[in-house]
Amino acid sequence: MTQSSSSLSISGIVSSERGFSLVELMVAMVIGLIVVLVVGTLFMNSRQTYMAQDANSRLQENARYATELFGRQVRTAGYVAVNFSPLSGANLFAKPASFTFVGKAIQGVGADSITLSYEGEKDCLGQVAATPIKQINLFRVNASSQLECAAGGNTGVILDDVEAMQVWYREKNKTTYEVASAVNMDNVSSVRICVLLRARADGAQRAVELGVNQVYVDCSGASVTKSDGYIRRAMTTTVALRNRMP
Repeated sequence: MTQSSSSLSISGIVSSERGFSLVELMVAMVIGLIVVLVVGTLFMNSRQTYMAQDANSRLQENARYATELFGRQVRTAGYVAVNFSPLSGANLFAKPASFTFVGKAIQGVGADSITLSYEGEKDCLGQVAATPIKQINLFRVNASSQLECAAGGNTGVILDDVEAMQVWYREKNKTTYEVASAVNMDNVSSVRICVLLRARADGAQRAVELGVNQVYVDCSGASVTKSDGYIRRAMTTTVALRNRMP
């Protein structure tokens, strides 16, 4: 091997093993930081979107539950558990003692509570009686933003994250809904109930960023702005008292 060919071989080895220059290293670091920033931003945006979707799903679930709950309770108000006596030879067509509900089927105290009564074996808390009795269920919102029911000497929470409730009543042969103090409860034929629901994601996470204004319409129809991380929605349902229909 000649000296010139040996020098070329050594030069090729040195050239192939040469490392990155300072400029190349800095460019690679900048590109890496940009990639990390983009990925991190996408992750945070996706996480925030998921939290908002989760909170909206909770609002929808709670709204559906509240609608079904009040619909069932109002329609049942004034129900009489008719108990037919066994047939006897004395009178095969004897009528039951009464078809009339004894007491107040519906009562309102202020605009933020409602009491619904009926004859049955189960109250709003799921407490079961051996035989049908008069069930008196008081619905209201407590200081912890929970919808609760008082029945049978007990009080229990039936729905969380309910900030407010308002109730209006319509009398027979009238077209407007009024507060309890402006109507005769004996003539009420339908009820309109509004509950203001709020929601956030699982745990202590917020549905939206703290400090971001969220605008919503409350049960009175007023536009309200808050920035506490909750999303809110007013849900209104109107139900007729089935047992007072002609």
